[in-house]
Parts: sequence; structure tokens; C-alpha cells
Amino acid sequence: MGGFHPVMEVLSLRPESVVHLYFREDRHGESRMDGRRREIIRVARTRGIPVDFLPGPAIDGLFLRGRASSDLSGGPSKGGPSHQGVVARIEEIGTFPSLEDFLDASPGVLPSPLVAVDGVQDPRNLGALLRTCDGAGVAGVLIPKRRVAPLSQTVAKTSAGALFTLPLVRIGNLSGSLRLLKKEGYAVAALDLSGDPLPDGPLPGPLVLVVGAEEKGVTRPVLDLADWRFRLPMMGKVQSLNLSVAAGIFLYRQIPSGR
Repeated sequence: MGGFHPVMEVLSLRPESVVHLYFREDRHGESRMDGRRREIIRVARTRGIPVDFLPGPAIDGLFLRGRASSDLSGGPSKGGPSHQGVVARIEEIGTFPSLEDFLDASPGVLPSPLVAVDGVQDPRNLGALLRTCDGAGVAGVLIPKRRVAPLSQTVAKTSAGALFTLPLVRIGNLSGSLRLLKKEGYAVAALDLSGDPLPDGPLPGPLVLVVGAEEKGVTRPVLDLADWRFRLPMMGKVQSLNLSVAAGIFLYRQIPSGR
């Protein structure tokens, strides 16, 4: 992953995941040492993370190779590399390997609210959703192994570090996972343009919210499992909100007053 802000976020939130840091040299063979670079290098060396300086073409290639191997959204943007002269090599993102493992990690209590991702294949939308989930105090995010954007550096950058702070649960079939959660006592809510108006106060928990892709929404088999389907009132001419904004409005309604 690359860029000042994403690298500083992962150093602050999950430094143990950073394997190596690389900086771009200037044309004289020495890195430009502005304040942001100095701070990143200071933190890295304090934590014993190796730091190296590479020529521009080498760090561009390192960044793009990492992006090609971890991001299936179409490769680099038309503007070229956006690493800002700093690239971090990180280990694989830690996730719970199954829903059962996630629930077993909290014996005696059902973590709530949860968010389940249904078909969100745009990495920037997924990253923005994770950022919203972190801000709203979501207890875990269920991410299917198929039909969802990979957990790439694009997701990490857009999430502003939330990719490294949220409990992430890898699941196989989303419908099967929701059935399991319902047996455990969860209620399922889904955002749906044809649903009922969103209530003012929080819903009874434990609760899992299903968020679908912007174009297609929540899939029909998943909608059929929902206890509630809610829509947000649209007062203007556009028909819907960005999925992370819509999820944020719903999730913040679930926070008890006074918190």
C-alpha cells in the first residue's frame, strides 16, 4: 500500500502488519525529508521496521506490482502511481476464518451491530463502508469470499485505516450465514429502495445490517431473509445515496441516545 496518510494509519493502528517501508529517492540519491516522511521514518525505526530508499522507477514498479496482485478492480488509475513516494509492504489482512470462530470469540454475548456486505465489488465503496462501520461502532463485518471486492490497498486507503481496526469475518454463502445468525438470535435488516421508512430510534438487537451494491442493491435471496427492509427518504431528485452514507445513517440511528 502507498501514500502518506494510509501508511501512517497502518503504522498507528496495526504496526505489526508492516513488513518493510520504501521511500523514493530524489535525483541526487537522497530522499526528500519533509515532515511527513520524517515522522513515518521515526515511527518505523522506533518499531524496528526496515526502511529503504529506492529510485523513482523502482518504487513505482514495487507499488504497481503490489496493486496488480492484490487489487482486481482494474489496475492503476489513469493518473499513474499515487504512492506519494512511500510504499509499505504489509502482511495479509487478518480475518476470522469463519462466522463460528467469530461468535466463539465472544462467549456469552452476541456482538452487535454487525454489517454484512452483499455484492459490493467497487473497492472504494467497500473502503468507505468500512470507514463508516468503524465510526459507528460496528462489532464485525461479514465479507463473502466471492462477489465482493478484494481487501486491497485501494480498500485500505479509502477506509482510512478501518480495514485494520474492524473485526472482519470471511464467510462462504451469505444467505447461509444469515440463517445461522438468525438461529443465534439476530434480527436482519436490509437497505432496500422499496422498503419501509427508516424508524427514528434504534431497533431491538442483536442486529445485522445487510448492505448491497449501489447498482443492484441487496440480492433477492438475502432480502427474503430480512426481518426488516428500510429505505431512506429522498427529498431531492436523485433516487439513492452512496451505500456508505446510507449505511451510516442507519447505523447511527442504532446508537442509544446519550452515548
